Amino acid sequence: MSSTYRIPCISHDPALVAGEYDTPDAAERAIRDGIDDHPQCDLLIGRYSYPLIEVGCPPTTGPDRSGRHPCLPHSATEWVDVAWLRILATVHHSGDDQMQALARDSHLAHWPLERLRRLRDQLSLDLAEQT
Repeated sequence: MSSTYRIPCISHDPALVAGEYDTPDAAERAIRDGIDDHPQCDLLIGRYSYPLIEVGCPPTTGPDRSGRHPCLPHSATEWVDVAWLRILATVHHSGDDQMQALARDSHLAHWPLERLRRLRDQLSLDLAEQT
């Protein structure tokens, strides 16, 4: 089954789709080279085999973008299954300090609730805004 790769811009709330590509490499190149109207935005890569099945945080080794999330440096896209992001959103939203600390200390640390909340439509989540 082939996949489509879309670039959600999560500097917008909710996230907007900033481009669509046939391969993850093409999506990474587009982000690295700059996407019109989103040069300073926090951009991700969504892998769709209808529905969305994975979300990737693109390499941090490209040109600086002021809106990019300050995650740990990585030279390849870090992919996470949508099911894990849904579980993580529930943990963040739960208010359970111990579970939230475990999430912060995991390899999913660069997925804070605000990033997930902006992806709520793509992740099929009903997340109220934090107060």
